[in-house]
Amino acid sequence: MRRYLLDLQRNPSPIYSAWVEAEDVYVWTTTITGPPGTPYEGGVFFLRIIFPTDFPWKPPKVHFRTPIFHPNVSHRGNIFHPMLMPDTWCIATSVAQMLMSLAQMLLHPLVAEGDVVREEVAVMYRKDRASYEELARSFTKIHAMDG
Repeated sequence: MRRYLLDLQRNPSPIYSAWVEAEDVYVWTTTITGPPGTPYEGGVFFLRIIFPTDFPWKPPKVHFRTPIFHPNVSHRGNIFHPMLMPDTWCIATSVAQMLMSLAQMLLHPLVAEGDVVREEVAVMYRKDRASYEELARSFTKIHAMDG
């Protein structure tokens, strides 16, 4: 696990950061910066990653600690993304690729039927994008921005 963390530290990104939580190398805190041009712009979203002891053979469990209004993130922060599912996980996926995919999810929510954990948010995204963006921006200002 230290090697994966070292890889991230050697190649820093303006989009995400990661560090070990306490002394457990299998539990990380990460941040993802809200992408420009989205209702998440200006926000810093904290996530928790719990890696299984047999990583990379099994996917980590990832959830948002920062509340976010998004069709692929539950009220409790649980994330639906095909990349994180055991049956579609690819052992070649790096932690950096995983974090980039989650940042991309903020740019392009997965809103097809079966891809969401908050159907009402997906419906709003598809049918009333302006209201979706207003609520997502409001959540971002309240929960993911200083001040």
